[in-house]
Amino acid sequence: MKTFIYAASQGKKEQTLLYNTTDEEVWIQEDNTTSLAKCYNKAIDFAIEEDVDNLILVHDDVILENYTTERLDNLMQKFDVVGVAGTTQVKLQSPALWHIMGGGFGSGNLHGAVAHGDGKTKHMTAFGPYPKRVVLLDGVFLAISRKVFEKIRFDESCPAKWHFYDLDYTMQCYKAGFKLGVGDILITHQS
Repeated sequence: MKTFIYAASQGKKEQTLLYNTTDEEVWIQEDNTTSLAKCYNKAIDFAIEEDVDNLILVHDDVILENYTTERLDNLMQKFDVVGVAGTTQVKLQSPALWHIMGGGFGSGNLHGAVAHGDGKTKHMTAFGPYPKRVVLLDGVFLAISRKVFEKIRFDESCPAKWHFYDLDYTMQCYKAGFKLGVGDILITHQS
């Protein structure tokens, strides 16, 4: 399976946590000032042109702690879109954050785990058991199968450059009948 990893950065790739902590081949779009929806659609175009099987869209301030292509391939046999955090239920409300719309901590609807920190100091946020099929994913890490990205694109009319693209995209995927899942890929997010 051919996998392509993409991130957009407002700075230079050498300044990103992702570039400095992975041995994986990653395309980091440097000096980005456009919305993530536009950037991710550009990555989709490239993935289609290059006959990629799985497209990973990840934030540039992430460490891929245990990512392997074998781990991803196993998850992609179960799910069409894989993330590291998501929810099994959604109630549309403000603020539009995946974990709040999923009922919040302690609801039993949240799944996955994300470490936060800089690689030296970090703490783990465990949302709930995984792997698990969900209806909405957080966009810090999204692995998307070809059958999905050939049909569903990011909404470039979204007024927020850096937010909500993930909620809209994963809701589109779910509505179209694709299987979304939280997988056992662990990351550290410097946020």
